[in-house]
Amino acid sequence: MPHSAATGRAVLEYLASGVAVIRLGDPQERVVTITAQRIESLHELLQKVRAERPSGLIIAGPGPEMFTAGADINLIRDVTDPALGEKLAREGQMVFDEIANMPFPTIAAISGPCVGGGCEMVLACRYRLISDHKSSQIGLPEIRLGILPGFGGTQRLPRLVGLPKALDIILAGKTLRPKQALACGLVDEIVTVEKLMDRANLIVIGSAAVHRHRISFRDRLLTNTRLGRGMVEKNAAKGIDKETHGFYPAPPAALKCCIYGLENGIEAGLKLEARELGRLIATAESKSLIRLFFLSEASKAIGKAGRKAADAIQAIVVGAGVMGAGIAGILARNDCGVILRDTTDEALSKAGDQIRKYLDQIKHLSDQERSFILNRIELASSPSTNTGNCNFAIEAIFEDLQIKQKILTELAALMPQDAIITTNTSSLSVTEIASAIPAPERVAGMHFFNPVPKMPLVEVISGAKTNDKTLAIVAALATKLGKFPIVVKDVPGFLVNRILAPYLNEAAFLLEQYEISDVDKAATQFGMPMGPLRLLDEVGLDVAMHVQEIMLKGYGERMRGPGHAARLVQLGRKGKKSGAGFYNFEGKDSVPWAELRSALGLQPALTGADLQTISDRLIFALINEAVRCLDDGVAGVPGKEASEQIDLGTVMGMGFPPFRGGLLYYAQRLGPTAVLAKLRELEKLHGARFTPAPGIERRAGSGMGFI
Repeated sequence: MPHSAATGRAVLEYLASGVAVIRLGDPQERVVTITAQRIESLHELLQKVRAERPSGLIIAGPGPEMFTAGADINLIRDVTDPALGEKLAREGQMVFDEIANMPFPTIAAISGPCVGGGCEMVLACRYRLISDHKSSQIGLPEIRLGILPGFGGTQRLPRLVGLPKALDIILAGKTLRPKQALACGLVDEIVTVEKLMDRANLIVIGSAAVHRHRISFRDRLLTNTRLGRGMVEKNAAKGIDKETHGFYPAPPAALKCCIYGLENGIEAGLKLEARELGRLIATAESKSLIRLFFLSEASKAIGKAGRKAADAIQAIVVGAGVMGAGIAGILARNDCGVILRDTTDEALSKAGDQIRKYLDQIKHLSDQERSFILNRIELASSPSTNTGNCNFAIEAIFEDLQIKQKILTELAALMPQDAIITTNTSSLSVTEIASAIPAPERVAGMHFFNPVPKMPLVEVISGAKTNDKTLAIVAALATKLGKFPIVVKDVPGFLVNRILAPYLNEAAFLLEQYEISDVDKAATQFGMPMGPLRLLDEVGLDVAMHVQEIMLKGYGERMRGPGHAARLVQLGRKGKKSGAGFYNFEGKDSVPWAELRSALGLQPALTGADLQTISDRLIFALINEAVRCLDDGVAGVPGKEASEQIDLGTVMGMGFPPFRGGLLYYAQRLGPTAVLAKLRELEKLHGARFTPAPGIERRAGSGMGFI
């Protein structure tokens, strides 16, 4: 019988073989996190087990779907004192050291997620087994929170799998599926869920052998020699700089800890790891990333009421272009049967090729798994007889209102009366599209971003008559697909494109004084993933013009740009897809178009561009429109803060720098008074497009904030 059964605490039991089993939680717990209470109970049970000297120790989760989701982020959310952060790390390290120093075999029986502190816990065990359960994964994602593995991960992982593989996991914040974990030596075996505990028992009592992964000769040299470590450190530092551009302090700190521990011993490495974790916990970057973590978790809960329906979805996607093929691919990969319909066999053939290419890029999939996924997709050039079995539709054709309405009418006639029908429109009114069918309450917008497999945001758009059940199912499906849904109103541009429009317009206005390279460099130095002019080329200047027309019609003169993109389209320069836009494209290379100024009749650019001046114009254009969206109630559902949805949308949908925590969070840190002063200054210099939103003036005068 268990010696403890309180929810939130570890539980001790014994097998008939005399092997001790510490389960990290109670089966009642849906998610097991490493809290202060759980660490305390684990420490108590480890001391008890050590005193009782069993034949071995198995550490397991409470059930097949959960090992542990890692440390409770609330432990560090409000920590601002580096010394306190260091103390928390040392306490966790000491408990895991107890596991590492047990005088008998220890083995982790992993089933379900084993991430963060959970992964660091099993690194302290002698052996690690992982089940083949679909939810099983293992890794160290702490870097994504602006911190590093602080319970021994930077010390034990390099010793287990070698420095190169350890850095690949730690610096990217990777979580691995069982086959990936086995291949790199992070786990010793993959076992069926049913046999996991029996296999662990046999290993610890010595009745079964384990084939241990051996670090390659090359990686041993790179890990265990000063010259090898120097080479790895140099290459890793280059990669960090290329990926982070100096905006994120955690990756270089993690690299430092890994190298230092190998050179000075594990105890010295653990002390440095704890000290660095304490320092990082208190940084603004970590606070921003932790906030985004909580926003993303809240996003997953939006569709809670629709989860059961989302698990039983059979879908039809109409339109086999880039977006439709991308949507069909991720649906099939996430266990949904899919009909992908288009009017031509050529479009369907291209879509099939696109989906196969997408699956080929997922390295951990076996050929059999790829085949299973592809077999879930039916390609149809005419209405399929299986359409009547579909309970969810996504229309993904080009932006034509009448054709979209016609498709929805056809789908409504063929599908069950309670089927959900969605449109992937990026600019048209969902309410108008939905008016084509007798039951508009079951129609919503489901706006994916391009490229579909990579972009994490989905805007769930509520039409005038969309009901809550429909919104919940659409949001639940988005979450099932690994996306983050936000619920937005049916307004021109919805949320992301509406906020983005003034930013892209301002980039074009800036060309009247500055070079293309100056404008884009100012944005990337602020932390944007690419400059706005390069982004316009990626989107397509003709597409951007179409969206701008909708913005201008919906919001008036503040959305009017200088017309440079229209002129480039007239010249045949539509962006990357045509090989030329603001940039000239050749293969993977791109260079700013040298003749731009003469072609557009612009004066020579200013020399010695002030990048801060440029980025101010870009970013304050974003802030101004975001506050309007906040006050217009564009984003959010009851019980969800609109500012949080806007911040998640700007980070996930338009690439606002995660280390800044979201657009409104950034504005909040500047303060409403400072934001108002800067916008008034820009209004005086550049005109009415910078007139402060009424909500900014109101907040500056009242002491209210943006979040």
